[in-house]
Amino acid sequence: MSQKKFEELFESYLQNNLSDAEQQQMMEIIQQGAYDDFLKGKIHDMLKVGNVTDVMDKKQSDDVLNYILSQPQNEPKVVDLNPKRRRKVVLQSLFAAASIALLIALGNSLFFKQETVLPATPKLLEVVAKNTLIDFSGKQLVHLPDGSTVLLNDNSTLKYDQDSFDSKTREVTLTGEAFFDIKHNPQKPFIVHTGKIQTRVLGTAFNINAKNSSDNVEVTVARGKVQVGDTEKIYGVIIPNQQIKVNKTTLNYQQNTISAAVVTEWKSNYLILDDINMAEAVSLISQKYKVQILISNEKIKNCRITASFLNEEDLDHVLKVISSVLETEYRYNKAGAVILDGKGCE
Repeated sequence: MSQKKFEELFESYLQNNLSDAEQQQMMEIIQQGAYDDFLKGKIHDMLKVGNVTDVMDKKQSDDVLNYILSQPQNEPKVVDLNPKRRRKVVLQSLFAAASIALLIALGNSLFFKQETVLPATPKLLEVVAKNTLIDFSGKQLVHLPDGSTVLLNDNSTLKYDQDSFDSKTREVTLTGEAFFDIKHNPQKPFIVHTGKIQTRVLGTAFNINAKNSSDNVEVTVARGKVQVGDTEKIYGVIIPNQQIKVNKTTLNYQQNTISAAVVTEWKSNYLILDDINMAEAVSLISQKYKVQILISNEKIKNCRITASFLNEEDLDHVLKVISSVLETEYRYNKAGAVILDGKGCE
């Protein structure tokens, strides 16, 4: 279904003009995750203008939320969708729909309890207007405004001020654990704050473990150089496969040689396809699930994908989501290899 037709279908749903069969069809499309960006924008706009009760009732929001969070049962191993057109693909997995779920949940708590909402006082509005912090929580891939990426581990948070970030410096605050891949910019240092400890880089890849359950902050370099210190002194500058461990209380530190691959092994549970072509995506999927994937049409390799699978999804779930958005089909041959068929992209 095209983006335009889905938008028309969703608008009809909001106006209660769909039959039961049409409503079921819409929910199944939502569950596939193909239109997450549209839904997030739509719900965000409704929350922003404060007229959610006029547009979507509580039952509608609950229905959408349940379909986003539900997991289809008895999924067939072969997904057959007739390709309609060639296009560049940007895929958001079903897990990415969790952000929509949060928006809907927020809408329920703010707008569905009562029809009349008391106006906020001018003083409260002033406080809200000054809050420019961006906050990310839980395992997810975060794209920062400068093009850098941060992969957050479970029970972790990342914050930054959207007004000051990427002005003279690029500064964020981390609790928990994350892997940073930072765009090189010698004019604007990237600084990670973990309590009193500061990690400073220009452009590199590194892991920081600052979990509350540990007495230490551990900074490990995978690529480039990283400077670790506090406001008064520099503890050291480390290169790939080196680590600086700092005690959070005493600020005593030590530098060690360690395998960055071992430290970042937690990332192996995640499958990140960050704006890559299908040739690269197939390689990553094959490596993770230890399966051979064959592409029947070379044009499929031209399609680009952005997807994050962070809940240890099985192979069939990943293939079904990808195939539904690429408008292709997949099947298994007798040898157990996956065959991916479709028109592909120009």
